[in-house]
Amino acid sequence: ITSYALANENKLNQATLFAFSSADLTHWPSPQGHPFTLEATAYALLALVKAKAFEKAIPIVKWIKQQQHINGGYGSTQATMMVYQALAEYWVSASEDAFLLNVDISLPGRLAPYKFYFTKDNAHLTQTSQHHAINQVASVRATGTGTATLTMISTYYALPNEVEISCTRFDLSVQIIPGNFFILCLYVYKDTQHDSTMSVLDINLPPGFTANSNDLDLVSSLQSSVSHTQSEELTFRIHQTLKVGALQPAAVSVYEYYDQTHCVKFYHPERRDGELLMLCAKFDCRCAEESCGVQKKGKVDNEQRMAKSCERTINFGKTYINGLNLCQRLRECAVSMSNMFVLSVQRSVDVYLQGKTRVFLSPPHCRESLDLRPGSDYLIMGASRDIQRGNTRDTYQYVLGETTWIEYWPTEEECQIDKYRFACLGLADMLEQHMLFGCVN
Repeated sequence: ITSYALANENKLNQATLFAFSSADLTHWPSPQGHPFTLEATAYALLALVKAKAFEKAIPIVKWIKQQQHINGGYGSTQATMMVYQALAEYWVSASEDAFLLNVDISLPGRLAPYKFYFTKDNAHLTQTSQHHAINQVASVRATGTGTATLTMISTYYALPNEVEISCTRFDLSVQIIPGNFFILCLYVYKDTQHDSTMSVLDINLPPGFTANSNDLDLVSSLQSSVSHTQSEELTFRIHQTLKVGALQPAAVSVYEYYDQTHCVKFYHPERRDGELLMLCAKFDCRCAEESCGVQKKGKVDNEQRMAKSCERTINFGKTYINGLNLCQRLRECAVSMSNMFVLSVQRSVDVYLQGKTRVFLSPPHCRESLDLRPGSDYLIMGASRDIQRGNTRDTYQYVLGETTWIEYWPTEEECQIDKYRFACLGLADMLEQHMLFGCVN
């Protein structure tokens, strides 16, 4: 802070500033923890930008960008604000070289690579893409001028991790009271001598829920200190304003402002704590917390359709829906079953599939997004991992998940109508491509 103040008066001594930096001159370590290191480094960067020492600022900017969390922040609110301010000042003031960078990322099972284009106008914006597979070897090819940071994140569904060791400073319990959805939080500071004088209780709400405004007005006068002798209590109501398909557990955490050691607990309006939704066939169960499968509608790009069908783990064919068994509420049953007669198969591990009826499974809350109609034909393309053994020998059950391709297959009569002609031509072209050439990977 002192160096930044001196820089504003044109009195910065850069040698003195760097005397307290790390050995590689990229950041300013603080014994009080990483958030303080980030804050100190941000002030140092502001000082160098003010002094127009842009060459010395480059490695600092690179180091700061490597510290960013997955959610985009930098830990504490104060550190995040200072880092953003410092980076913004640098980007506005520094004159960068020409920037024109193309990045291609190739992954197994994809016909075409993911393509990213960076220019000076978008060089500081994050570009993302999703690939529904993990633990694969990626091939990255960059051409042009400039640098970019590639971050690969594997996302999977698991039980919320309430690590007890993280609750070393606080005790926290969270309950949700049925009926009007009362949230009850009990917390106490685990110190033998004094209260926590600057604490934060961070309460996330489940998707589609809002807090009762009157209740929030009542609790807004609470002090930021937390007693070390008796439990503090916070109670308020939440209301469901939007029906959400896959309702995920929400987290409550309590921590001290300058000590980012969070004590975290989870709750769910309909299920116990972080209990996972499961789809089971006999004794074989799988997690069903993924997003719902969505039926393709409108003009579907045939290149995307062909690319999906050529993914190495994909099984696909044409099916006819005999009937549906749909549940209205999650608590009534854990799965919706669709009986489908398989008309034709292009590729499948289920060798007895064609001409047989199979069960397709999905969570009940996915009914609307799937939009399956009895008496209709569909193109269904799904991964091998979404196939389960059935309850009898040589039978399988198929899970309609977020990566499943589901597309209405028009009848011959409908293919004569303009509304369906584009889809019919694309489907016919896909079949012809597979019959004549197959997949070229």
